[in-house]
Amino acid sequence: MLKRYMSAIGQANTKLDPARAAKIETGSALKIHSAQYRVYRKNDLRYPPVKYVGALGAAPMVTGYPKWFFTAATDRGSEPATRDFLLFVQDRSGAPWRATYAPFSSKATGALAPGVDVADFPAVVAAGDNHLATPPGKVAAVLAGAVTQGSESPYAKRFAQDDILQTVRSRIVDNRSAYTSNDWAGTSRAVAAPTPVFAVRTKSGGALVWFGLDLLHSYRNKGDTNMVWDTETAGDMQQGFGLPSEVTSSITRQERYELVAYIPPKGKGTMRLLASRWFPLSVRGN
Repeated sequence: MLKRYMSAIGQANTKLDPARAAKIETGSALKIHSAQYRVYRKNDLRYPPVKYVGALGAAPMVTGYPKWFFTAATDRGSEPATRDFLLFVQDRSGAPWRATYAPFSSKATGALAPGVDVADFPAVVAAGDNHLATPPGKVAAVLAGAVTQGSESPYAKRFAQDDILQTVRSRIVDNRSAYTSNDWAGTSRAVAAPTPVFAVRTKSGGALVWFGLDLLHSYRNKGDTNMVWDTETAGDMQQGFGLPSEVTSSITRQERYELVAYIPPKGKGTMRLLASRWFPLSVRGN
């Protein structure tokens, strides 16, 4: 399956073709790639090749459909190498297996994370499992509160203050600062994404969880400063979504984070974000 995915997504990335990607991806993974293709095509960008050289994985004991499994695959095509936490689903009997989440980690080899291990055929963790620090079905909402409010949130202390959390939080803080300091009024906040949550039991009794988080930004110009949005990796984002390079009156954005978190048993430490993937899904303005 991993070889099939590597070949198919490599072809889709080369052609910047969402129809090709749809043969091997679905859900959030496909939405992110489709948005990236649009921006990359406009800004004349290219993907590095995908070169998986090894993987860990597990197939949870699922009854009925959708069936699913995950693989954490080392990608040497990226510089530096990454580990892609791919989660594949099969919606019904005979349907193709397709990736629905594809976040990645900068830790490319070794254990999934310090102290985090999963059996080959682990149990599925229920969305409402109250034996964990936070039930899997609530982790996106809890993280949204911590990201939106920062240290003022009662949920902030539930998470380890690692690089991924700081990066997600900075997207809220930096947007608020950039727009309000230039006399634009509005808000930036995080919400749980309308995507399914998948969770498996770890050997420690905790859970490894895949979920989505959306960042919502909405601002309106009260003064006379136009705003641009250039990124180091994707170039002119606003042009990529069909807007002028400078917006003059309003901007509304939905950005998606795909995330993998480790949730410990209740009373056994803080939650950790292990892998992430970010890209805007929609940008509107004038």
